[in-house]
Amino acid sequence: MMNKVALLCGYVLLANLSFAKELTWSIHTFIADQIFPSYSWAVSNLGEESVNETGNFYGDQAGQLGITLSEVKKGQKIEVKIFENEIMEESVLAFEMLRNHDAIFYAYPQILYKWTTIEQWRQPKPINLKIQLTINGKSYGTLSKRIIVRSINDCPFFIASEFGIVCDLNYLYLSYVNENHPLIVDKIIPEIFQDGIINRVNGYQGIDTIAENYDAVYKQVYAVWNYFKKNDFYYSNLTSNYKLDEGVPMFAAQFVRTFSDIVATKQANCVEGSVLMASILQKMGLSTYLMTTPNHCFLGVSLDGTTSNIIFLETTLLGTNFESISEEDRNYLESYELTNSDQYFRLKQSKHTYDMFIYALLVGQQNFFNDKDKFKDETAESIFPLTEELTLPKAFEMMNYRILSVNYYRGIGLLPLNL
Repeated sequence: MMNKVALLCGYVLLANLSFAKELTWSIHTFIADQIFPSYSWAVSNLGEESVNETGNFYGDQAGQLGITLSEVKKGQKIEVKIFENEIMEESVLAFEMLRNHDAIFYAYPQILYKWTTIEQWRQPKPINLKIQLTINGKSYGTLSKRIIVRSINDCPFFIASEFGIVCDLNYLYLSYVNENHPLIVDKIIPEIFQDGIINRVNGYQGIDTIAENYDAVYKQVYAVWNYFKKNDFYYSNLTSNYKLDEGVPMFAAQFVRTFSDIVATKQANCVEGSVLMASILQKMGLSTYLMTTPNHCFLGVSLDGTTSNIIFLETTLLGTNFESISEEDRNYLESYELTNSDQYFRLKQSKHTYDMFIYALLVGQQNFFNDKDKFKDETAESIFPLTEELTLPKAFEMMNYRILSVNYYRGIGLLPLNL
């Protein structure tokens, strides 16, 4: 899933062994000389300092920055100090080697980030790193390196290491789901109540699983859709940042606007629309999912709180004109039966808003079933070595089909961003 140790183990398994007789070391970053504040924030509750199962790593398993060493010996007392800079306080890692290491060994201090600073880090900027290594009280010098700190809005979702290990990070999209955001609590949900589709948050109260009556859930999801439609939100794409033809190391990242920006501009791409809707529905007590593909994201909502009964919503259809749909489809949608309140919604709400909601559900369902066998949940492997058969483009294609449960990743400690 998100096992940093496994990825670093892979580095060593595929790296050429070092035959140097003297200790060597260098600065190392998890994601191609980049630091992503969104990653650090999201996984800050997941890391721990420990020796991994193969003994080639010590430090913060959720870290992005450290050093590599070779020719280190059992019993040596290692200290790695990262000096203070714009985004972090001085951070120190101290430990004792448990055995000899001729090949690469990774030491990743737990970084003392300046959280208030990185929360407001909205533009990619360079910073200067300075790291000192001390062994048995003797200094082995200080190294400096310039790296790029990405915007807090940049979400990395796929990386390929310099040693040909690929890692899926799509789960980080869930850190942008924030059901307790003030905009949702103070503005959006109160306005949804005013529309009269629902007058309170029901969650899964009122459903009848035996009779397969899920009207209470459909009404809540429609109430959210109607809020976006009434306020003239529309789809607006922001492209991802990656190139698959440049070899390794590489990373893929998607820019995700803040809730304030989405509401102010009334526009959202597939990730942003799905993230904001998921946040609202989570606050209503419904279990939500982000469904990712290599070039798209759409929303999943459980009808009964289980993973076996999910509906899907194509959020990019916000702002789509009903008249742009074929006449055959329009006629079908206008007579489609979804809940016991279909007639009321069609008469009382904005013209064709309800029909477009049904259309978004049907398109979302088709999106899922078109590639049903490709989607993997949190139990699937997320780290692979590249081979002649598993090329970088094939790995990218395979690993980006994900079913991402908000509840699951909240349960293991993934933190929401305060955006």
